[in-house]
Amino acid sequence: MKLVTFVSADGTPRAGICEGKKVYDLAAAAASVGASLPPDMTALLTLDEELEVTRRVAAQLHNVPYISLDQAALLAPVPYPSKVLALAGNYQAHIQEGGGQAVDKSKITPRVFMKPGTSVIGTGTAIRIPRWSNAVDYELEIAVVIGKHAKEVSTEDAAAYIAGYTIFNDVSARSLTIAEGREPRPMDDFFDWLNGKWFDTFGAMGPYLVTSDEVGDPHALTMRLKVNGQTRQDANTGQMIFNVYELVSFCSHLVTLEPGDIISTGTPSGVGDTTGTYLQSGDVVEGEIEKLGALRNGVQAEG
Repeated sequence: MKLVTFVSADGTPRAGICEGKKVYDLAAAAASVGASLPPDMTALLTLDEELEVTRRVAAQLHNVPYISLDQAALLAPVPYPSKVLALAGNYQAHIQEGGGQAVDKSKITPRVFMKPGTSVIGTGTAIRIPRWSNAVDYELEIAVVIGKHAKEVSTEDAAAYIAGYTIFNDVSARSLTIAEGREPRPMDDFFDWLNGKWFDTFGAMGPYLVTSDEVGDPHALTMRLKVNGQTRQDANTGQMIFNVYELVSFCSHLVTLEPGDIISTGTPSGVGDTTGTYLQSGDVVEGEIEKLGALRNGVQAEG
């Protein structure tokens, strides 16, 4: 199933299901066939039973009102995630393009950081270049959407805690202008790197949450990012150092994972920082991952 969050006629976010070019309000569709579903995506993901009801509703959408996908205002599939966990350095080629050496997976652990929920936007919403940076970059990633509470789960059991997958653009400010002229302190570079991940609109996500059963193996998907139609990143999810299930397990030992939490799994090579080709106002960024659709965002300078 392809699940979405869209803006209803009264301006409120509603969980929906996308079938072809049609978007159905899930709560309304469920009521029309004598079932019940919550209007909120996080609530929808809270219990396995809710997704099972969603599947039953999806099989009975004949003669149910819908809106055209082209006319639907889509938000991020999970518009307000309580946690966005992201991976640094999870593709060998990306490590090497940044000047690092290839790593031995058996001798390292994943590097996980957090992005605020306020960074999250959906497809069609502009990425804004903040006043504090003139080096804003893109990072195409496949993201895991957690479907139920997970605490210290094993790699072998991790798949059972995944509701589905979506596309994520971990937008990053590679340098901050506030750093200019300040008195240096230890770890300034790390905190500048981390803070450069936090700006509003720096977590583009969508367009769909595609459920795990429809995706199948998440480690065999082609992924491609274009800026103004020019391919910048071209890779495969199978090139990750730590795979999806290892990452879910690892993160669940750091923090309790909750329904609607996002784990974005790292980016392949081809980022703009390698060539100094940063995003500019007026650019259009398009990220595509096989089976997950296309995430499209314009770029504009902050007013």
